[in-house]
Order: sequence, then C-alpha cells, then structure tokens
Amino acid sequence: MQPTPEIKGWCPGAYAPMASNDGLLIRAKIVGSRLTAAQLAAVAAISTDCGNGLVDLSQRAQLQIRGVSAATLPDALRRLDAAHLLPRDAAAERVTNVITAPLSDDANAMARELADAIQADQALRALPAKFLFAIDGGTLPLSNVEADIRLSAAQPNNVAISVAGADDLATIVDRTEAVATALKLARAFVTLRNGAFELRRVGRLVKALGAARLFSEAGLVAAHSRRPDSAPRPFLGAREAGGLYFAGVAAPSGRWRASELKELAALAASQAGGELRLTPWRAILIPAPSADSAQSIIAGARALDLIVSHEDPRLAVVACPGAPECPQARGDTRGALARLAPLAQKLAGKDGVGLHISGCAKGCARPGSAPVTLIADDGRFNLVDAGGASDAPQSKGLDIDAVESTLTARAREHLCQTH
Repeated sequence: MQPTPEIKGWCPGAYAPMASNDGLLIRAKIVGSRLTAAQLAAVAAISTDCGNGLVDLSQRAQLQIRGVSAATLPDALRRLDAAHLLPRDAAAERVTNVITAPLSDDANAMARELADAIQADQALRALPAKFLFAIDGGTLPLSNVEADIRLSAAQPNNVAISVAGADDLATIVDRTEAVATALKLARAFVTLRNGAFELRRVGRLVKALGAARLFSEAGLVAAHSRRPDSAPRPFLGAREAGGLYFAGVAAPSGRWRASELKELAALAASQAGGELRLTPWRAILIPAPSADSAQSIIAGARALDLIVSHEDPRLAVVACPGAPECPQARGDTRGALARLAPLAQKLAGKDGVGLHISGCAKGCARPGSAPVTLIADDGRFNLVDAGGASDAPQSKGLDIDAVESTLTARAREHLCQTH
C-alpha cells in the first residue's frame, strides 16, 4: 500500500518558500493575468541566477521558481520586489489569491480592486491559504476553473456572484457593488467555518451547511442563475477573439526553462505591446497588434520547441514534477512523457487530456479524473481507469513497457467505441 501523502493546505510563496528535493520553491505574486515583458524577463533572470533555471506555470496562473537556496533567497526576494512581483507582507501574500479570465481588461481591473480590498480587511486574514476568487468574463472565459467565490459578467454593468458547490445559485449586483458583495460572502465563510480544517474550502462548507446558509449569513439573497456551460475555446497558436489578436504558447505540463521565458519576453517586447497574460491552462498569451505579429511570435515559439497548437500530443498528458523533485513522489513522472503522449492523445476526453501521471496519490496536477491515471510506485506504475490518483487502481506494478502496451490496448478500445 502506498503511504498516505501529506496535505499541506498551502501553496509556496515568496515569504513562505516550500522545501522540495531540488531546493526551495517560491512564487512571483501575480494578481489577475497581466504581466509585462520586463517582469517575465526578471523572473527568468531570477530563476537563472537564484534557482535552477526551471519555472512552473501553475493552475492558478502563477509563476513558480524552482531550486532557490537559502543563500540565494534574499537576492531573489529583492529582485521580485524590484519587479513589483513581491506582496507587501506575508499575510497579504497568503490570502490574496485572485485569478481572472486572461483577455478581459475589466476582469483584471476588478482583480486589482478586489486584491486591495482583501488586504485591507483584517477579518479576511483568517481565510485559508488556498481560498480562491475567480473573476470571469471576456472572450476566453474560465471554463472548468473551480474557485471558492466566482464573479461573472451577467449583463451590461451587472455581475453574478456564486460560490463553489452551488453553480445554480447566484446573487446579481451592480458592477460597483461586486467587490463588496464578494467580500461579504468571504467574511460569512470565515464566520461559519470557525477555523475547522475540514471546511477549508467553500465547496465543503456548502456541502455541510448548504449554500442558502452561506448567502444568508452574508445578508444576501441568491436566485437561480445557472452558470452557462462553455467548452474551452482554442487559445494556442496565432488567434483572434473579439477583435483582439494574440499568440498562445504553452510548455509540457507547465514546465518552462528560464531561457524560454527570456525569449518569450523578448518576442512580446519586439513583436507586440510588451504585455503577456498568464492563464490557468498553463499557457501564456501575448496580445498582438496584428495577425502577422501573432504569427511572428508563434514562429519564434515554435523554434524553441514550445507548444503552439492544440494538436500537439504533449497537451494530452498532465504530469506533476515527480521524483526526485517532489519529496512525496514515489517515482519519475515525466521521463516517458514524449513516449506516451501520442497514445494519450488517442484517449483524450473533451478537455484534451488522456493521461495523468502522478507521483503519489495526492494527484496535485489534476485533482479530478482522467481517462487513464498512472501513479508512480517505486519505479513502476499503478493504473486507474477513468478515475483519479486517489482511486483504487485496476492494475499494479506496471513497468513502462507494460504501461505502453496497456495504453495501446485502451486506445484501440476507445477508437472502436467512438466509431
């Protein structure tokens, strides 16, 4: 039996680095999605000089610098501060977790307003460290991104505010009241939760007490307002959406080399307006002035062997860092990624993912299910069909050849079922 993995309940930060087998992990703090080319170049330089040259783009659209040492940490923090990527203090860093639809300027403006309000409210210092606000809207909405409190454009000048675990309910308010209303719900959550660790996310509290109790505690009335289902829209390659041109670029499993980020920053500065947008899909978008500019950026990214198309088989695999980087991982997770990606692509579901490779039963890289999930186990893998890393495996102790054979058979079965 695999050991039960430790649930830390918090993410690495600049003031709260997380120890890993390749050094300390720290995050540049980005509120919303906007990042300048100069800031991205600064992150790349910090990774090169103070870390091990590797940067992860997280599912919360945050840049995580790997391999920082105790000796280089002070310089890394000084340089993050100079790039305006260091929160004002540890408390602000811990509770200010705001993600936005990447191409929405209004969502980004609201994110800054929300972040300032959170940091000014002493009662909200009691929020759990992973409590997440999402501000949705624009031409690339946050499809399939789960948040504790979600603010969504409902109609001109109105915002629908909903909570995890109750997608069919929302309170509709004027845009000018949106931030204050979201904070009422956050404070109500703090009150009802009363410090209970098992109620550290809104979805758990709603399951235990009901959404009506949460809205009532906040002094709000919720009405039926189901969030519209929207399939993820294409965002890789040279694109146009709502009259805006942009280039979408990704790296396998969100793992970037500092040299790649440096080149991407240079492309944004030379071919576009010098701004980039981070996404929860582990991709970076670069708004461009024209279709030709977007194509030039994509050509430069392709030369770096980055992912610039939704047809790239590497997108079909989600893998955590694994061993030796993660101390909880029980084996390598990325060594066979290129070998298994074409098979994973044949198994992919609606979101394009066919295979999740996890270093342990925690399943950090993909908390939900996948068509096939592999869990590392002392150099071999346990396999779960149509489930997640914490589910009981159907096969155990597979070496990589057996994994490849099993995925080949699954791909054949999948082809027969779909035709």
